[in-house]
Amino acid sequence: MTFIHTADWQLGMTRHFLRGDAQARYTAARQEAIGRIGRLADAHHAEFVLVCGDVFEDRQVSSRVIRRSLDHLRQVPCPVYLLPGNHDPMDAASIYNSKVFTDNKPDHVRVLDTPGPVEVRPGVSVIAAPWTSKVPLSDLVAQQLDRLAPSDDIRILAGHGRVDVFAPQSADLSLIDVDQLERAVAAGLIDYVALGDRHSTTQIGDSGRIWYSGAQEVTNYDHREAKPGQVLVVELSRAESTSDAAPTQSVTVTPHRVGEWAFRTIEHDVNGSEDITELRRRLDAVDNKSQTVVQLALRGSVTITERSALDTMVEEFTDRFAAVTWWELRHDLVIRPDGNDFAHLQLTGFIGDAADELSTAAGGDGENAIAAQEALALLFRLAGGTA
Repeated sequence: MTFIHTADWQLGMTRHFLRGDAQARYTAARQEAIGRIGRLADAHHAEFVLVCGDVFEDRQVSSRVIRRSLDHLRQVPCPVYLLPGNHDPMDAASIYNSKVFTDNKPDHVRVLDTPGPVEVRPGVSVIAAPWTSKVPLSDLVAQQLDRLAPSDDIRILAGHGRVDVFAPQSADLSLIDVDQLERAVAAGLIDYVALGDRHSTTQIGDSGRIWYSGAQEVTNYDHREAKPGQVLVVELSRAESTSDAAPTQSVTVTPHRVGEWAFRTIEHDVNGSEDITELRRRLDAVDNKSQTVVQLALRGSVTITERSALDTMVEEFTDRFAAVTWWELRHDLVIRPDGNDFAHLQLTGFIGDAADELSTAAGGDGENAIAAQEALALLFRLAGGTA
């Protein structure tokens, strides 16, 4: 049998650096990915789609987001199972109990709101471990494993949350025990573990049967999310066990890209006009600019004239990309005052005096020097300086 493993749709998510129509387009892209998942399911004859937690960003998402998301779910040609996660737990105020959700939910969409097995069809079950609160006090996946007895059925364990191998020093009681998962897989209790919470496609362990699918659209920059925007096509088979042997199992997991957006980090050394030209070349080479956010981290020193040219270029690319932001932790670009920067402007009076004072301050150290450098760059542009 074949199914689609996906997670962390977080429909209704906003990103603070998206302005104007970019946020609306990003919101729409996260919803439209559902249709692409549906077409992928149809192409691979998938029996169902399993969404392992965080379907919605939170319980405060608008009715517009809910209705439009459910409209996209209607396009999926097979059953869809939604597992509540930490963003959308199955608690008293759950979005899944809201009138707008229950009134508009398609019949082929089922919320895995109760822990335990759900029969997909004879011989195939999903073992659900939904979040019923924002702060679980135990390993919800382990609770389900402890209740399983041997079976010849194909069983998919659906969970959400962090695994202990990524937080070895943490005291979080809800961490998922990977060793227990591996033992359950080796014993034939579970054929596949479908996890959500990690937004980059990630295999856990060596069995090939424990995976985070990642989010259907990117949510963070590429130095944090290596493989976002993917879903997994999972093919499973199992032969009946004999009295003295475990069942014969096979698994094939194939990632497929469904996301359309990208959040890129570009680090670049800038120490003169040639470096600025090279940065322009790198930015020009990025495809699909209207659906790409670029985070810049520039290092080096430039004259005021070069800084003005750089600012003008960044303004241009801010219009061309979905957004251009700065990676403050790695951004370290300073201005080195040059007497020739203002010479052709022939500044006089209090403006000339201000330029002289700022130039002196900019040559120092600390926050005051940085503020003076920024002020010099702004004064240069306001006074008519050009690159």
